[in-house]
Amino acid sequence: MWNFRHVVSSGTTNPMVTAAKNSREKLLGAVVVVIVAGLLTFTLVVNPQLKERALRLERMNQLELKLTKMKGDLLAKERIDDIYSQIEPLIAANGTEQQEISLFTRELSNLYSRLNVKILSVKILPISNEEFYRRLAVKVEMSGHIRSILDFILSVETYRNPIRIERLDLRAQEIVDNIRASFLITKVVAKTETQAD
Repeated sequence: MWNFRHVVSSGTTNPMVTAAKNSREKLLGAVVVVIVAGLLTFTLVVNPQLKERALRLERMNQLELKLTKMKGDLLAKERIDDIYSQIEPLIAANGTEQQEISLFTRELSNLYSRLNVKILSVKILPISNEEFYRRLAVKVEMSGHIRSILDFILSVETYRNPIRIERLDLRAQEIVDNIRASFLITKVVAKTETQAD
């Protein structure tokens, strides 16, 4: 009994306590090494890759937005091309400016000659040259029954070629239901390649 107390009091330690203490220190050291290695790995490897991935995702989103816009633009262009391909035969050029004006006035004459109207004047206005087309204009003055004038307006607006009434003035006359009408009628004609240059 005395020997046990003497050993404890003299500062000598038990080999099992020392081994447990060493084991704990090694374990703590290993845990610290693992934590430090993990932090270094995260800081030097994982974090830069996460940032790079975020940048790539942002670039990919921007590219997807651009692609969506390009698809929308392409669809719009295709729609415009489809509409133009339908309109192109209607506005195709049929010769010189004089030939175009002659054809235009003949078309108008065909429209009003079937109606019970009196033509007071037909005035050909100067041709307006735009970038890709020419705009022909004719001023027509007529008088007649209101129904005949309305029939003329309807026939112009439903004509197969792109002819339209740009201005219309109506005046009453002394005769009941008779009116005097003044029309500015225009037609668009495509320019040929030589005319566009």
